[in-house]
Amino acid sequence: MARWVLRLTQMNIALHQASAAMTANLAWNDLVAQNLSGQSSPGYRAQIAAFEEFRIPGGAGRVGSAFPTMRPGTSREQGTLQPTGHPTDLGIDGPGFFAAEAPGGGRIYTRDGQLRVDRLGNLQTKDGYPVIGVTGRITVDPNAGPIAVGPRGEISQRGNAVGQIQIFEVANPSQLQHLSGSFYRLAPGARAVPATQTTLQQGFLEGANTSSVQEMGQMLLAMRHFEANQRALQVADDRMSRSIQELGTPPQQ
Repeated sequence: MARWVLRLTQMNIALHQASAAMTANLAWNDLVAQNLSGQSSPGYRAQIAAFEEFRIPGGAGRVGSAFPTMRPGTSREQGTLQPTGHPTDLGIDGPGFFAAEAPGGGRIYTRDGQLRVDRLGNLQTKDGYPVIGVTGRITVDPNAGPIAVGPRGEISQRGNAVGQIQIFEVANPSQLQHLSGSFYRLAPGARAVPATQTTLQQGFLEGANTSSVQEMGQMLLAMRHFEANQRALQVADDRMSRSIQELGTPPQQ
């Protein structure tokens, strides 16, 4: 009887392991779809899938088990800087991020340098979020002509300094939580510090660091893994059904 209990327990674990793997594959597929949709967003950084084990230790007389999980991360790879010629387009060269005021308070971070100046002279992201400067919000004269932006974010109009964009760097990209498009927020406890290895190029935009060919290959791979675990789930379920049937069949006299 003990042998049957152990056998059923092992098959039950196999069912849960296959199910966990299928869930991780679905999450992987979602990341790939997100990367494909983000290709048109300037400064978008690809989300990458990292697979790891979630272990449940065994107690007295019980066997421990491991279940696969998927943890998303953010690619460090630099996107291609593409010339636009527009004075409020700023391409980031290096690991830094712009910071903007989030709706409702707090900060959000982005590498999308497609900025604009509103009718009041406030420098904003293309979505209308105020860009954070070294001393707070950045305001220019909307009637004084185009702005000039230096490699460290220094802003001037007609030769006069009017502010400086603050660029931030995050030591570990895994501390960035993706929101939507090219926007991120810091994970709880994470810190962003003033950039030391990042410069800006005026009149350029950084393209998304994704490849449609590579992402389609990843999507096919995720689908194949899902199908393989689906078959493993079916095999474990069939074995358990047969075992329960045999266990419930009375011995022949």
